[in-house]
Amino acid sequence: MTHKPKPAGSHSRTSSPSPRPGRNLGRAAGGRNAGRGAARSGGERAERRTSKYEPAHIADDIVKELHATARPGKGEILVQVFADAVAGFLAEDYAEAIRLGDQAKHIALRSIAVREFLGLAYYRAGRWKEAARELAAYKRISGSTDQNPVLADCYRAMGRPERALELCGELRFKDSEPPVYYECAIVSAGAFADMGEVDAAIALLERLDLRPEVAEQHHLRTWYALADLLERRGRFTQASEWFEAVAAVDPDLTDAPERVGLLRTMPPERRSGAN
Repeated sequence: MTHKPKPAGSHSRTSSPSPRPGRNLGRAAGGRNAGRGAARSGGERAERRTSKYEPAHIADDIVKELHATARPGKGEILVQVFADAVAGFLAEDYAEAIRLGDQAKHIALRSIAVREFLGLAYYRAGRWKEAARELAAYKRISGSTDQNPVLADCYRAMGRPERALELCGELRFKDSEPPVYYECAIVSAGAFADMGEVDAAIALLERLDLRPEVAEQHHLRTWYALADLLERRGRFTQASEWFEAVAAVDPDLTDAPERVGLLRTMPPERRSGAN
């Protein structure tokens, strides 16, 4: 699900780093079932349902969690519904993913996998309030902060940058996976920019390790966010350098190549006067 991020100050799901599928969704979406799409769970074969898509494969640990949290006698149907919901998400049919995810929620209100999934589906659909509700429930039930970047970006989109900063402030680098920490830094920078504090946003990103031996996607997205902020501040030469760095590693990840082109066509007097 490749998409190109917009500037860090824009209220958009793409203003955050790439929304992580989450540990549960990532494992659930690890593959497709062969044959006529029967959802498999720990060796069991489920009945075929009417669905738009072939159900996604559900990892055994998620199946176990779904059965443990489902209403009595509803474990297998929950697995079936969740498999179809994940398939809709993978097909970028977020309306279908939400419809089925909501059904799964009513079967297992306290399922970590279901609440995380539904929050991410709402987020992809741009339904910020509902996404925040579900991801807050996921956070409360699981005790995890790994979706705080997405939850924080929802609050940005709802015009509450201060709340976004609070959520991102809960993460500590030594306790977080690097992609999650970097994503929170990008969202925090966007929140500062929302409040007109562009210099603070730039300073925050510049404190990160921006020159790793091997650049991963979260590094590239951080470079992009920094370049956008630098351009907005009139620091065009530096902005161009970071856009070029993103484009050199992965020209298809963002619109960095186009941004570089626009900066190169800028009149020299404007570039030199601003830097």
